[in-house]
Amino acid sequence: MARILALCVLFVAQGCTTSVLVEGSVPTPLVNKIPARIGVHYPDGFRAFRHKEEIREAGNWDIDLGAQNFTFFSNLLDSLFLSVSEVGPPPHTPAEMAELDGILIPSIKKYGFLTPSISGLKFYSASIEYGIALYDKTGEKIGDWNIIGYGKSEGGIFSSDEAINEATVLAIRDGGARIAIELIDQAAVVAWIKKFKTVETDLDNSVIEPTAEEDV
Repeated sequence: MARILALCVLFVAQGCTTSVLVEGSVPTPLVNKIPARIGVHYPDGFRAFRHKEEIREAGNWDIDLGAQNFTFFSNLLDSLFLSVSEVGPPPHTPAEMAELDGILIPSIKKYGFLTPSISGLKFYSASIEYGIALYDKTGEKIGDWNIIGYGKSEGGIFSSDEAINEATVLAIRDGGARIAIELIDQAAVVAWIKKFKTVETDLDNSVIEPTAEEDV
């Protein structure tokens, strides 16, 4: 009877779906702005990211984090760059790039979570692997970085869906903080900034330097 009961519980768990619409307050990190006018393209898979998984020990899960993630990233990039404009997918024409220094394309490469029934620990955890691709004004790739954010939530405080929500929100926040801190220190990003700032300085000097006649 005990074996049959255990199987029944397992079948019921597998047949149920825990749906989580990720939402919550995710403050953006305070950082020095990168002095660049950036265009950002959000792929459909980023805007509407949804994770569905069937777990033997924990049933079916449907976790929708697209809207929360998109809102956070919009705020993050606004705080990270001098100006941000949303653009379509590449390639971009010279006219589209006239007022931009580069293009950034974020993606979610992987999302994962653990429940106490899976990990054997007393908390829920979540991780998000972001991909950040950055291109210069001509469409040349500056770099492509993978950055992982982590979050966890105590199992005894929240219900399972609330705990996964909390852990995911913290993972989004952690990933954003890592992007804000680490991106500016990348050697390729530093070289890119120096390159276009030098060009802008040369252009400014050519405009403001008076001619011999104006001196007179």
